[in-house]
Order: sequence, then C-alpha cells, then structure tokens
Amino acid sequence: MRLKLFILLFCIVAIVISYFCAPLVYYTYLKLYYQKICKIDEVAFTNKVKDLYLSKQYDVLQQYLEHGAVLYPANKTIKKYNGLYLIDNGDVRGAFILIALDAIPDDANTLEKIITVLDDNKSYQELLMIVHKKGIKTATIEFLYGKALCATGIYHQALSHLKKAYTHGIVEADYYIGMCYHHLRDYNNALIWYKKALARKPGTVEYIKSIATVYQQKGDYTSSTKYIMRLQH
Repeated sequence: MRLKLFILLFCIVAIVISYFCAPLVYYTYLKLYYQKICKIDEVAFTNKVKDLYLSKQYDVLQQYLEHGAVLYPANKTIKKYNGLYLIDNGDVRGAFILIALDAIPDDANTLEKIITVLDDNKSYQELLMIVHKKGIKTATIEFLYGKALCATGIYHQALSHLKKAYTHGIVEADYYIGMCYHHLRDYNNALIWYKKALARKPGTVEYIKSIATVYQQKGDYTSSTKYIMRLQH
C-alpha cells in the first residue's frame, strides 16, 4: 500500500515539474535549434519572418511566428507580421495587435483588409479610430466607415459617407442609408432607400421587416401588413 502511494506521489510530482518546466525546455530547444544549429540570430530570424510574409508562404510563416513568440516575445516587428498574417486570414486579433503596436499600415489594400475584418467583428470603435487616423482611401473604406458611424448613432455624418460610397458603386450602402433616415425619423426617405435595397435583393427578410416597421411607425398599417404578409411566402 505504501509503495502504491509513493508511486502515485512520485507521478504527481513529476507531472507538476514537467508542467512548470515545459515552457523553459521548449524555449531552450528553440534557442539551440535556431541559434546554434541554424546559426540564425534575432535579426536574421526577423528578416526571415518578413520575407515569408511578403512571399505569402503562410505554412512556414505560421511556424516561425509561433517560435518567434517564444524566442523573442518583445520583438515588435515579429508581432507586426503576426498581426498582418492574422488579418490576411480574416482574424480580428490581427487588427488588435496592430492597434496595440501603433503599426497600422498606410497602404490602401492592407488598410481596407483591416477595416473589413473589424467590420465583420462589429468592432466599430476601433474601425472609427483607424479611419480618423489614416483617412479614407477606398470606396469600401468609405462605406464601412459610414456603416460604423450609423451603428454608433452618428447618423447625419454616416449619411454623407454612405451616399458617397453609393455613388462610387457600393450599392449595398442603400440599406444603411435607409437605416440612417429611419433612425432620424425621416420615414419617406427611409422607405425610398429601403425599397432600393429590396429591389436589389428581392425577398431579403431584413429589408422587408424594415419597410414594414417604417410603415407601421407612419401609421400606415395596411402597407405594413402587406409587407409582413410577404414574409409568409
């Protein structure tokens, strides 16, 4: 009985030691591998990460980013490329990393990717902050900026940007223009733009419900009911 208890205690202690020592063992292994065997110091490692990102070798890049986070946790360049890699893969954590580093790129394509990912995540405050800092460089950014303004209740300003985006070919801005007018209780204009959205995508439940709601708020219950009935088909 005592032997069994001793073995059990030994196993528990071994597990605890391995749990706490595993990160150090892993760090030591990576350091030996890259610095002693591969002869890659921090500068060379960072340049490798940059080259892998620019050449879009994502499978290898992911491994380097994981190892870099262990070997060089304070390296801001590696963190930046980790953020860009995450953005390219639609992961909003990349945007938060770049914001924290104050490393939002200036080029329009990357900026549009970041804004799009933030919009998908409904991170509107961060989206607004980036646009205020970097400016509006594409029609898509104009649209998403207007959408974020609408979502945060800044309706008049949102209308200006959404209409600009609409005139530049972002036709899905029509629904959000209608939404802004709706919130401003300009029901006639809200109906005009909601109906444009419905004509563009007939049968869209969200659009039909919005039109029915506006008619109801106008006191036109007959028209409201007509649109509600469309949802039954």
